[in-house]
Amino acid sequence: MIRSLWNSRSGMSAEMEKMNAISNNIANINTVGYKRIDVSFDNLVQESLKRRGYPVENNAGGENNLPFIGSGVRTSEFYKDYNQGNLIETAVNTDLAIDGTGFFKVIDSNGNDAYTRGGSFGIDRDGTLVDSNGNRLVVLDQNGENVNKAGIGFTKENFRVDYKGNLQGDKYNNLRIPLFNTVGDRDMKSVGENLYSPESYISEAGTEEISAVVESADSEIIQGFVENSNVDMGKEMSDMIITQRAFQLNSTALKTADEMWQMANNLKGR
Repeated sequence: MIRSLWNSRSGMSAEMEKMNAISNNIANINTVGYKRIDVSFDNLVQESLKRRGYPVENNAGGENNLPFIGSGVRTSEFYKDYNQGNLIETAVNTDLAIDGTGFFKVIDSNGNDAYTRGGSFGIDRDGTLVDSNGNRLVVLDQNGENVNKAGIGFTKENFRVDYKGNLQGDKYNNLRIPLFNTVGDRDMKSVGENLYSPESYISEAGTEEISAVVESADSEIIQGFVENSNVDMGKEMSDMIITQRAFQLNSTALKTADEMWQMANNLKGR
């Protein structure tokens, strides 16, 4: 009886977290460069029902298939769906879209590195390229130094970029906007405001390491476009309905288990 209560409770909790992810996706459907969040679930501890005299079914290999009973479910991972969003033409010179994988690199107000897919940039009063939150886009010279600082003097009229990120015009020769990506199968983690940072992981030596980030030459930069979010409203709405139904089923199971518990207590008291 207690197991039924805990199973229902864990199911309701997991579905609530799924619903939060869906709500976040819907709220950011028009956020430039946003990547939808998805949730995976995992079983909690499973208990083998191996008991003396309990029937056992043999599989094709002759091994025993012992039955198990679960103790609920939990959210095992929140992960980003990095599929490409639609490219939307804006005709704004400072709007940049990444066609392919990779991230723009920006410097926040504290001087920290961050990465973003949101290419809706502008030019501030100092002539530097910034995103909507004031983070400065990294622009490298031929020596690999970031030159996007006060005094660089960008204007919308003279800002032109080719598909490789090279800035055009005599004043900005040898300047380029690089794209970055993590090495191997390592991932980025979301840090809010449409920004990412390299994810940490445990190495084979047992130490915590930060995923390496290197320049990527596999993608193109499209000027005058932005990448829309990859949120599919139809999918999110259908997922929301399924999640609501799953929550209701767990809620009903919890109520039924509680009623059975009360009935058992009443019978015991007679």
